[in-house]
Amino acid sequence: MNDVTVKIRVKSPPCEIWKIWSNFSEAPLWDTDVSHCELAGLFQPGTRGQCILKNGLRMPLTIEAVTLHESYRNTAKLLWINLEFDHRMHRLSPQETEVIHSAKICGPLSFLYRGPLRKMLTAVMATALDNLRALAEQRTNAQVHPGHELSATYLERV
Repeated sequence: MNDVTVKIRVKSPPCEIWKIWSNFSEAPLWDTDVSHCELAGLFQPGTRGQCILKNGLRMPLTIEAVTLHESYRNTAKLLWINLEFDHRMHRLSPQETEVIHSAKICGPLSFLYRGPLRKMLTAVMATALDNLRALAEQRTNAQVHPGHELSATYLERV
């Protein structure tokens, strides 16, 4: 059972969303809680990495599963809590994709933090999906209309 699930419809094909997901160094462009993110290897199961949150906390992570252009799952540790993040997408039409991010809060002391973490993760993940949608749609439109670049307004938001 997931503690948090958020969904959004994106007017981009799955391949565009996959490019964004699989490039961890670009995570701060759409995940506003992250200041830096990197993997110590390829985007594949078993690869470890780390994200540094804007509040300075370091969050070690491991890619657990990857299904090309469909989903990936990673685990992370934040203080004394284990988190499992599931990222999935479903093509709705050639230019529209449903994106679903879920999180599970685990670990021996997770019951102490589950309530506040659910609330915080719901807000953070919803914002991240809004930003992901904007970035994917901007990039899709730039491909459809060559010469179109990311707007200054969007870049200021991120």
